[in-house]
Amino acid sequence: MIVFLALSLSSCSNNKVSTGASSGPKVTVYFTKASDELGVVLIPVVRKVPKGKSAYEVAMQELFLGPTLDEREKLDLRTEVPEGTRLIKLDESPKEVKLNISSQFMFGGGSETMQVRFRQLRETALTLAKGRPVFLYIDGEKAKTIGGEGLEVPQPLSKKLD
Repeated sequence: MIVFLALSLSSCSNNKVSTGASSGPKVTVYFTKASDELGVVLIPVVRKVPKGKSAYEVAMQELFLGPTLDEREKLDLRTEVPEGTRLIKLDESPKEVKLNISSQFMFGGGSETMQVRFRQLRETALTLAKGRPVFLYIDGEKAKTIGGEGLEVPQPLSKKLD
């Protein structure tokens, strides 16, 4: 079972772990944390957007980089996104968002891992979509399934998993 967990830590604000300076635009990225009672849960983490950078690109890059060493050690945050996953292209228009990511995203882990990984991506992408549909492409091809067990990818990502 995958659930959202709001940490009650002194470094949290609005149920999000804040890891950057307090000024300027920010994005929310979702990492994971093991919970004895709830299993693996998604934890929203706030990242600062450097001046002149696209918020969407920063969010995807931060998701693919994973939690910082400090977040790993102090907050026990993790990620199911495989190392080496990268954003190939981002097409953002007033009507929709198209994310094209590398195929590394599809490899490693079982069905539960793949579901958590997909939810990390989905929640991070939808947080910035502002109601627009988000479409996922992998190495330029519209994603239909991911992982060895063929987890179906609903398009647009705003739809819930079956």
